[in-house]
Amino acid sequence: MTQQSYGAASFTVTQNALSTNAEAIFAARPTRTRAVVKNTDSSITVYIGEADTVTSSTGISLLAGESIALFTTAAVYAIAASSTPTVALLEEYE
Repeated sequence: MTQQSYGAASFTVTQNALSTNAEAIFAARPTRTRAVVKNTDSSITVYIGEADTVTSSTGISLLAGESIALFTTAAVYAIAASSTPTVALLEEYE
């Protein structure tokens, strides 16, 4: 019987205060298996997109307290609807 391995070899957890200017929250990483974004703010919506041009009209909304798992190796960008909400970030990679 062979032993089966699950999950990524490594992961990092960080937090990032956003602003109303779009910024990269994950750089492109060819070995990434999953990126998780959690909006830790109690009231402010953030928007996630694939370019530094993400806006409330072009991004996917992440309401206060929500999280999303992204299975991509591309860079991920975010912008705040207002003020400076914090997002928690988890990245799994080989």
